[in-house]
Amino acid sequence: MKKSKKKLNKWKAIAMIELFVIIAGSIFGIYNLYIKDSPTFQFVGRVLKPEEGGVSILKRRVETQKPYNLTNNQKYYKGLVDEKNINVLVIGPDESGANYDTLMIASVNEESNTLKLINLPRDIYIDYSDEVKSQLKKVWKSYSSSKGIYKINAAHTIGKKLDYKDSSGRFSSPEFDFTADLIEEIFGIYIDDFAYIKPSSFKRVVDYFGGVEINVPYRMKYKDPTQDLTIDLDAGLQTLNGAQAEGFVRYRQGVDEKGRYKSIGDIERKQNQVTFVKAFLDQHMTIRNLGKIITIFDDLGSYITSSINNAEEAGEYGKVAKKLYDNKFATESEEIECSDKKIGGVYYLEIKKTD
Repeated sequence: MKKSKKKLNKWKAIAMIELFVIIAGSIFGIYNLYIKDSPTFQFVGRVLKPEEGGVSILKRRVETQKPYNLTNNQKYYKGLVDEKNINVLVIGPDESGANYDTLMIASVNEESNTLKLINLPRDIYIDYSDEVKSQLKKVWKSYSSSKGIYKINAAHTIGKKLDYKDSSGRFSSPEFDFTADLIEEIFGIYIDDFAYIKPSSFKRVVDYFGGVEINVPYRMKYKDPTQDLTIDLDAGLQTLNGAQAEGFVRYRQGVDEKGRYKSIGDIERKQNQVTFVKAFLDQHMTIRNLGKIITIFDDLGSYITSSINNAEEAGEYGKVAKKLYDNKFATESEEIECSDKKIGGVYYLEIKKTD
């Protein structure tokens, strides 16, 4: 029972809505006699409750309490979301899992019926507080010599080294709690839940839906045997399969059509990732296709870790998703304003801060 509960997350919740609406009447008697306490029917019960799903998600929030400031008052110069937005952090690691390739916040505003995608560049410089550095030095004396340790995509490593909050934070995980608290301190965004998605899961989903049509803006050719990554895409409108789509969203550098070196940097790569997500939603998030996800999620369970780990919470997101879909939600994106910065010969991006 516990195993099946853990596999329910927000995407499975969304997919189940269509199926449950169709069969709810015919299984009412079976529900009362046999399986009233199963995760499936806890989910149905939550979706059918009169209280809005978003209200329930917001009620789960607890005040963020940190043992110390994580940065030297490093704050982005403007607000990015409304305080009542529901914010899910989507994490995509590199093939080794050592660093986070993607940190994207999916922020839902039920009042305006919008989904905002905020992609945090992985090279963002984090100005850690003296307290963080002091605590880190006790458990990892040579941390400062680790290349790129001050990038936001390495924050989870610091959280684990510090055993942040002794695994007693809202996600019961030092790496996810540290990353979420850091994002809130810098960008003012409370992270309600997270989804950690490995590359193999991403490729399987794209292939299952028959690919995604994308206008590739330029030649993308790159090979990294250490990550088993080969990118070979021509410019132009085309349908990308799973492996090609992974290459599209991960491309940062390579050679162009004339064999010359080309680098687009992290900001432009984030723009490509947002373009991909928008295209996927436009092309595949239909009532007909949502039902497909239920048939593949068991296979994907071992590739996805989420803080949404029970049927009740899944139902909350199912209710939010249904409301967004019924009202024909709009998708928008927000780019983080940064400037180049070098520290010890390492490239970083410095966010635009408050004066």
